[in-house]
Amino acid sequence: MQDFRNRLLIVTVILGLAFLVLGSRLWYLQVLKGDEFAKFSMENHIRVERIPAPRGRILDRYGKELVINRTSFDIYVIPKDVKDIPYLSSSLSQVLNLDSNQIEKDIKSALSKKSFKPVLITKDINRDQLAYIEARRSSLLGVIIEINNLRQYPHGVLGASFLGYIGKVNDAELQNNPNINNTDLVGKTGVEKGWESSLRGDHGYKQKVTDALGREVESNLFLADLHNKKSMPGNDVRLTIDISLQQAAEEVLGEESGAIVVVDVNSGQVLALASKPSFDPADFIKGIDSKTWANLVNDKSSPLLNRATQGLYAPGSVFKMVPSVAALNEGFINEEEHVYCPGYYKSGSSTFRCWKRGGHGRVNLRSAIVKSCDVYFYKIAEMMGINNLNKYMTAFGYGSKTDLGIEERAGVAPSREWKKKRFNKSWYKGETILSSIGQGYVSVTPLQVAMMTAAVANDGKLLKPSIIKEIVSYGGEEKFNHTPTVTSNIPVQKQMLDLVKDAMVGVVNDPGGTGRSARLQDMMVAGKTGTAQVVSLDSQSEKRKHRDHAWFTSYAPAESPEIAVTVLIEHGGKGGAVAAPIAKKILEVYKKLKEEREADDNV
Repeated sequence: MQDFRNRLLIVTVILGLAFLVLGSRLWYLQVLKGDEFAKFSMENHIRVERIPAPRGRILDRYGKELVINRTSFDIYVIPKDVKDIPYLSSSLSQVLNLDSNQIEKDIKSALSKKSFKPVLITKDINRDQLAYIEARRSSLLGVIIEINNLRQYPHGVLGASFLGYIGKVNDAELQNNPNINNTDLVGKTGVEKGWESSLRGDHGYKQKVTDALGREVESNLFLADLHNKKSMPGNDVRLTIDISLQQAAEEVLGEESGAIVVVDVNSGQVLALASKPSFDPADFIKGIDSKTWANLVNDKSSPLLNRATQGLYAPGSVFKMVPSVAALNEGFINEEEHVYCPGYYKSGSSTFRCWKRGGHGRVNLRSAIVKSCDVYFYKIAEMMGINNLNKYMTAFGYGSKTDLGIEERAGVAPSREWKKKRFNKSWYKGETILSSIGQGYVSVTPLQVAMMTAAVANDGKLLKPSIIKEIVSYGGEEKFNHTPTVTSNIPVQKQMLDLVKDAMVGVVNDPGGTGRSARLQDMMVAGKTGTAQVVSLDSQSEKRKHRDHAWFTSYAPAESPEIAVTVLIEHGGKGGAVAAPIAKKILEVYKKLKEEREADDNV
C-alpha cells in the first residue's frame, strides 16, 4: 500500500510539473509573445498585391500625345509559395519562351533573400500566354499576374532625343526614393528623367487572404485587418514643343548629323529641338537587351547624344554678334569706322587669314557682318582684349548651362583665368584673335546659339529656355505653368544692338549677304552664317569628316521678332550654302502653321 502511495505521489508530481511546464509555455506564447505571433500568423495569410500607377502622359504644346501608356501583363513569382521550383520553371519556360535554368536561378536567389517578395519573371506577355497561365493557375503555385503599364510612342522616334527613355531602376535610385519598387522602370534621360517625380504616379495596393498554398480564399476572419489603397496616376506634362514644327525639323535634317533649335524669342519656350542621328525609345520599353545597348553605345555616330544640348562645337561666324556688341558698347568702334581687309591680318609674327582670300576691301561694322569679314573682327578683338570679350560671352550665356532641365553641357567661354586653370599656361594675343570668330577654345551648343540669337532679337534679354509649358494632375489640377524668366540683361545700349540687328537683316537680304539662301519673299529674316573649321584641309581632300561644320542662326520676322531658328550640320561645309536653306524651310513651315491656326481660330 505504501508503494502504491509512493507511486501515486510520483505520478502526481510528474503530472503537476508537466502541466506547469505546459501552462508556462502557453503563458509565454499567448501573453508574452501573443502580439508577435498574431502578426506572424496574419503575414502568413494576408498577401499584399501591388497596383502599379500609370506614368503621366507627355504632350506637345497643343495637347497632342507624344508619350502614352498601354496595358502590360507581367509575370511574377512569390518564391515562398512555390512547392516545386524545377517543375514551375520548366512550365513557365515552355509558355514564355524563356530559359528554364535562368527562371529557376532567379527564384532560388530570391528565396534565399526575401522569400515573400515577388520576383519578376517577364514583362508584357501576349494574350495567348496570358490565357494559358490563367487556365492553369491552380497548378502554377506562386505565380502572380500583375497588370502594369508600358510606354507607347504614337509618333515613333520623333522627338526621342529630348523625350528620353526609361529603364530599370538602379540601386542609387532606389536609395534616393523609397517609394520606388526594385522592378520599376524610371526615366533615364530627357524629359522622362528630368520630370520623373511629376510623371511617376503613386502605387496602390490590395490585401488578400490566402491559404497555405498561396491561393486567394474568401474569408471573414481577417476582414477587419485588410486594407486597400488606390493607385494615383502620374501628372501629365505638356511641353512647349510644337510637334508639327518638330516633325518638319527632323525631316529637313534628313540623314545629316546635326541639330535644329527653334525658340520663341519673347518667352524662351523651345518649339523644336531636333538632333540626328537618334534612337528608338521603344527599344527601352521593357528594358533594353545587352546587344541592342552595346550597339547604341558603340555606334560612332553617337545616336544617344542630344546634339542640340550636349554637342559642343566651335561656333564660327555665328559668334560674331558677341564681339560686335562688345566693341560697340565698350567704345572701341562705331558704325562708321572702316577696316581694310586684304585677305589676311598680321599680328606680331603671326598671320591670320580671312575666309575670302582676295579680301573684302574697306568694311565697316555692317558690311563686316553682312559679308562675314574675319579681318574686321581680328582687328577689334586685338583692340578689346580677351577680358572684354569674355565679359560679353558670359553675358550671352556662353560657358554655362542654360538650365533647360534635360542633359546639356556648358561649353567654354575662354579667358586668361580659364586657360591657367585648365592648362596652367598663359594666354596669348593670337588666342583672342581666334576667339573673335568663334574658333580656338570657344565651344558652344546649338541651344546656346539659339538663346543668344533670341537675346539679340528681343533687345537684350537673355531668357531661360523652357521645354515645359504646363504640368497637370490626373484630376485636372494645374501643378505648374511656365512664365518667362530673364536670366540676365545684356549690358548694351539699344541703339548699339539695333546696329547689329540691321546688319543681320543685311546678311539675308542684301545682294552680297552670306545668308541669301534663307531669304523669304513674304517674311523679313535676319540671320548670320557660320562655317566652323574642324581641322586644316587641303583643297584636294574630300573626306567628309574633315569638312567644316555649317551653321546658320536667324530670327523672324525681323521687324517684330517671334522665333529664332538655329541650324548646325556637322561637316556640312559652308553655312550659307548648307544650313541657311534648312532654316528657310523651317521658317516657311512656321509661317504656314501660324496662318492655318489663326484661320481656325477665326472660324
